[in-house]
Amino acid sequence: MLRDFSIHTTIDKKYDTCIAGTGPAGITLARKLASSGQSVILLEAGGLEYSDQSQGFYECESVGHNGWPQFTRLRYFGGTSNHWSGRCRPFDKSDFSASSVYDLPGWPIDYDDIEPFLKEAMEIIDLDFTKGFQTLHGNLISKDFQADAFAHSPPTRFKDKYLHQITANKNIDCFYNATAVDMQLDSGHQNIVSMAIGNYKNQYSKISADRFILCLGGIENPRFLLNCNNQMKTGIGNINDMVGRCFMEHLNVPMGSFIYKDLTQPRKLQFYTTDDFCNTKNVGKSNITLSIVNQIRSYGRTKQIKNFFKTIACHMDIEDKVQFISDFKCPGMGSIGTLIEQSPYLKSRISLSNRVDGMGIKRAKFDWQINDYDKKTIREAALGMAKSFNDAGLGTVRLADFILDPNLDIPFGHHSHHMGTTRMSDSPNYGVVDSNCKVFGIDNLYIAGSSVFSTGGACNPTMPIIQLSLRLAEHLAKH
Repeated sequence: MLRDFSIHTTIDKKYDTCIAGTGPAGITLARKLASSGQSVILLEAGGLEYSDQSQGFYECESVGHNGWPQFTRLRYFGGTSNHWSGRCRPFDKSDFSASSVYDLPGWPIDYDDIEPFLKEAMEIIDLDFTKGFQTLHGNLISKDFQADAFAHSPPTRFKDKYLHQITANKNIDCFYNATAVDMQLDSGHQNIVSMAIGNYKNQYSKISADRFILCLGGIENPRFLLNCNNQMKTGIGNINDMVGRCFMEHLNVPMGSFIYKDLTQPRKLQFYTTDDFCNTKNVGKSNITLSIVNQIRSYGRTKQIKNFFKTIACHMDIEDKVQFISDFKCPGMGSIGTLIEQSPYLKSRISLSNRVDGMGIKRAKFDWQINDYDKKTIREAALGMAKSFNDAGLGTVRLADFILDPNLDIPFGHHSHHMGTTRMSDSPNYGVVDSNCKVFGIDNLYIAGSSVFSTGGACNPTMPIIQLSLRLAEHLAKH
């Protein structure tokens, strides 16, 4: 059943499971739990299509490095799958091997705990399991950088593929325009009794269920928990001040440019740092893409003016003199892009702003920071790649000044991968959920999605999100 909560505001049924969020994690969990015979209520805060009114609830107060959080997620049915590029890569065994990263523990589970769910996860996002994950090219560099293996989903838009299935499923009641605003605990503060939801008309209802699962994303999961502070002053699940901490992204760093010696080489190369390189250098993982620029590109209202000046600069071979227009590469030049692992860092966090949204709920305060370990990862990956590229006889890399001078700040951008803010751990001292994604201290509250990532690796998070969601569904179906 599919209903608009702005019209149908009476919910008097008790459910086995209440799931908030209709992105890949929420929809995967709803389908799997319903298939095991459980009654499920699935909540979407937005509508069935994008709207400025709904998206406005995602505005944040940004006080650290700006990752443009209000523009990198979507608040309507299907969530971030509505603008996902489709690139997939699973975690490696080594992603789970580190006992600690920057003084925080790594994963409390290992590779074998999620690997059995890979085939089904691939089917969910329309990937052929028999083809696996392929490289663009052979390993042309060195023992330190292996050819990256990945796959591309069409991409699967969860609304387009699964809305009809959700609507037709007799075990699922799905309400949209239904924003989770609060949760009520029992007298012992050990169980969630109900979840309060509201709509844009300031109409509210309470949902009763045996268990509750938050699938709201890496910013909204901690924001919601911190706002649930009527019975627990610091918010639900936040007894050790870990909710919202260790926000991680994948770092997009403009490392420099390259020139091929042999122009018959592939126009795009993608490499992944090997485990030996990371262990020897004591750094995180890196995914590095080297690609030949096909044409000058500019964006925004002044793009025609920018294109004019860039074209002249490229013809005169003075592009390095006119970077004040914007950072760019001329056609034929090689551009280096990255997707670099960020380590868990307590000071990189989501907290609450004093500003409120249209329902009077405090907005998120976004404070994205990187640490010295991350800076070392960036510089070691860049230097290692430049050396390997040259030693392999492929050409020459010109590294940016900030790679060579540790006194310079490192500019970095985002990949819209919000991870780690309700991280998984063996102990509530270092995380928010246990190895089964259950919130510490609350017997019937679970969290799914990339906010539970203990570390983020250097791969797109969609595949492990779905694998972990399938694992959680299997666990809940047995308990």
